[in-house]
Formats: sequence, C-alpha cells, structure tokens
Amino acid sequence: MESNMRILLLQDEIYLPSLGGGTKADRMLLEALACEDHRCAVIGPAITRSTTGPHSREEFAQEMAGRGIAVSMPQEDIFRYTHKAVEVDATDIADPDRMHDHVSRRIQEFGPDWVLVNDDKRRVLMESALKAAPERTALLLQTIVQLPFGPLAVQESRKQTELMHRAKAIMVISEFQRRYIRTYSGLAARLVRLPVYGEGPFALHGRFDRGFVTMINPCDLKGAEIFLSLARRFPKLQFAAVPTWGTDEQTFALLAELPNVHILPAADDIDPILEQTRVLLVPSLWPETFGYVVPEAMLRGIPVLAADVGGLPEAKLGVDYLLPVSPMERRDGRFIAVPQDVTPWAHTLGALLSDSKLYDRISQASREAACRFVSGISTAAIAQLLTGIDRS
Repeated sequence: MESNMRILLLQDEIYLPSLGGGTKADRMLLEALACEDHRCAVIGPAITRSTTGPHSREEFAQEMAGRGIAVSMPQEDIFRYTHKAVEVDATDIADPDRMHDHVSRRIQEFGPDWVLVNDDKRRVLMESALKAAPERTALLLQTIVQLPFGPLAVQESRKQTELMHRAKAIMVISEFQRRYIRTYSGLAARLVRLPVYGEGPFALHGRFDRGFVTMINPCDLKGAEIFLSLARRFPKLQFAAVPTWGTDEQTFALLAELPNVHILPAADDIDPILEQTRVLLVPSLWPETFGYVVPEAMLRGIPVLAADVGGLPEAKLGVDYLLPVSPMERRDGRFIAVPQDVTPWAHTLGALLSDSKLYDRISQASREAACRFVSGISTAAIAQLLTGIDRS
C-alpha cells in the first residue's frame, strides 16, 4: 500500500456542525489525516433528527453559507463540498436501497484504500461497504449502545453481528468497549486514540474564583437531573448548560426556571465554552464509551466531576472525582432514567468550591494527566495501523 492512502468514512450523523463527541472525533481524524497528505472523504446525512443542526435542506444551505462553504449537487439528494481538505457528501437519502447505490458508486469513484464504517445506527452503511469493498472495510466504533449484541445494545441484530465478523478490522476508542465486544461477540478489536483534542499548548482556564459549573448536552441520558438538582441546591453558584443533540423541550423548560443557570450555545470548537468553565459536570446515567469532553476539560486545568459508569473512569485518567449514579434501566428496549441521589455530588462540589488549595491540586493533577495522555496520541500511528492490517 502506498504511504498516502485514500480513506472514505461512512457515518450516519452529520459532518458539520459536529457537536457530539463521536462526530467531532471523526471530523478531526479525517482533517488530521488530510493534513498528512492522505486523501479523505466522508458520506453522512445533510439533515439531523436531533435538536441541534439543520433540520431541512434550507437550514443546511444556511449552515453552509454561514461557514462560507460552496456546495455542489452531483445528484438531487446529494450535496458535495470540501472542508479542510476533506471531501464531504452530505446526503438527504431515506431509502436504504438508494443509500446502498450511492455508497457503491462513491467507492467506485473515489477508489479508497480503506472504507471506515462508524456506528451504523440505521443498519445500512456496513452492509453497503462490505458489498462494494469487502477486502477494504474496517469499523471505527464509538458508541457502545449501538453495537448489535450484549446487554447494553439498544437494537440487537444477528445479521449485523455476522456482518461485523466480515470486517477486516474493528477499531474502538476505549478498553471498556474492547472488553465488551470480546465478551459478547468473541471479536477482537484494536484500541485507537483519536486526535480529537487539537494542538497544544492548551490554555489554563481552571480558576477557583470564576466561571460556571458547566454541563454539556443536558438530557436524561447524560444526567440532567443531577445538574438541575445541584443548581437548586447551590443557588449562589452560577451554572451553565450547553444544549446539543439530546436536550428536549422539557429539559429546556426546567433549565429556564432556574435563575442561576445560563444557556451557552453549542459550537464545533469547545474552547470558548471551557474558557467560561470553573468545574465540568459529566453525570451520565448511560454507558459512555469514553467521554472525550473529560480530557478536553482536564487539559485546561478544569476539575471534572464524572459518573462512575462505562468508559468515564478511563477518561478521568486516574484523577479525582468519580461519583456514583443509579444507571438507567432497560425497559422494552429503551433506557429509562431512575431517581438519583445527588448527595455525593453536592458534597463533592461544595468541598471543591470552598477550598482553593483543593481546587488548585485537582486542577494541576488534571492538567498534568491529560497532557501526558494527549502526548501519546498520533495520527501517524493510526495511519500505520491501517497500513498494517491484513486484507487477505
């Protein structure tokens, strides 16, 4: 294989704006590979079903115009543009057969060395890739609940599991995810650390005496109940909520009731949000695969209070604080939030924000651990991993 590869990523979340951790990681991986002279392309939807991002073709056009991005239409339901040297096909395709056809045609046209399939929530992309390029398809998985097997799967599928066995490689973002896949499918997966954090040096934003207690994407899955309870218990503290894909109207209304809660706009670049942050709350109730936002905050010296679930203990890098939550329950294939005991969270937050020496110690430990972690992440290592995969 030539040192400069062609890589096509298939994902079922929009490419821009990339407000979720996984989609942001995908985008930054492709941008980093493109910077090293690999030719990169992506296929993803143009329109989102979440609460943030374009919900129609008109809103998609406004999003692109606002970014100064020129868009062409090679076909009626495909919008093509280039962003930071990555070629993007943003599609408005609902029919699975139509998506199969487009993926096949794009693979033939682009000639990728590797087709990387992301979580494939709608169970279309992996099959399309394996039909068009069976010897060149690998999986890049970031959301553990979208796996088609095991007790955490929201949609089990024997067919999808069999397709996974046909992929030439499976790459995952946490040891938690790798162990889960091995336990419940017998498949081997390779751990990769994606270059989602950007280039240093990283500004020191953590300050004992200023900033918000911030939560990104307040919703039931992410533990909005804990955030709201803390805001009520500490009326003199200023909190900030950053609504993204999971925040529904009911949560918006609850946030609006609290005078000490400020709403910050979501953005591709998280640094302006962290610049205003004193403590980051990550009280997820469902099994986060890793939690990119945790090291992102820690890099900037911001203490993080995170739930002791899923891959979040890995993301905390051995630094305090991991706190207990009552995990969501599975009912009829859905995750349902249960009442939470906020007492440990309130005690820890109160102690942290009443003791400047404790705050500074956690801030420094967080920054040092995160800098060590990020220093070991290399785009070149991911390219070498792909080059070394046996495609026979």
